[in-house]
Amino acid sequence: MPDIRILHWNIHSWRDDAGAPNVDAVASLLAATSPDVVSLVEVDETWGGAAVLAGLAGRFGYAWVFPPTVHHGDADAPRGGYGNALLVKAPIRAVQQWQLRWPPRLYDGSESSEARTVLLVRLDVGGAALWVGSTHLPRRSAAARSAALRRLLTLAGGLDAPWLVCGDFNTAASTWVPADGSVLLAPPSPVPSYPASAPAEPIDYVVAAPSLTVEAEILDRAGSDHLPLLATASL
Repeated sequence: MPDIRILHWNIHSWRDDAGAPNVDAVASLLAATSPDVVSLVEVDETWGGAAVLAGLAGRFGYAWVFPPTVHHGDADAPRGGYGNALLVKAPIRAVQQWQLRWPPRLYDGSESSEARTVLLVRLDVGGAALWVGSTHLPRRSAAARSAALRRLLTLAGGLDAPWLVCGDFNTAASTWVPADGSVLLAPPSPVPSYPASAPAEPIDYVVAAPSLTVEAEILDRAGSDHLPLLATASL
């Protein structure tokens, strides 16, 4: 399998840390890094369409995948979809999204009711299969986050090809990644990525099957309340 470059960023509902639109900042980083796959979390789009995401994909030559984790709206109709998205250049052979918070609840605008998922695409990379995923886990509830992490590892362990998941995990890797080598971590010692203005929390990183080689770094790049991460993976 040739090297594959993956960019991950929590894009804060298309807003920077001051609340201004950040689509141009995201586009600038795509142009500067030329990733093969882009993992975006906190993607917020109008229900029934994904104009911002589709615009970026078309501009840079990606296919886009966005099954919203949450639908939000009012009593009469849904208004928008929110969750994880992937932009992909390699051929996509399969797509799946797993619920990581169980049982699902009706979303009422609170974090405690917000569904959590991992979005995965099975790619053909130089004739080799690779699952690449994107996830975003609860911040306030340690119990809900721990349960979601256990589900993530159990489900990933059953995949039929090497896997890699980028995420805003909202907890340090040292709190949950096994130390027995069964899960690869990149960077091996995650560095702070949040908040972007004064990074203090190492919560954005990559976990992967140990059959992969993954190098990753946090980029000093403005445009969201998180710093982005750029990874390179190979068998």
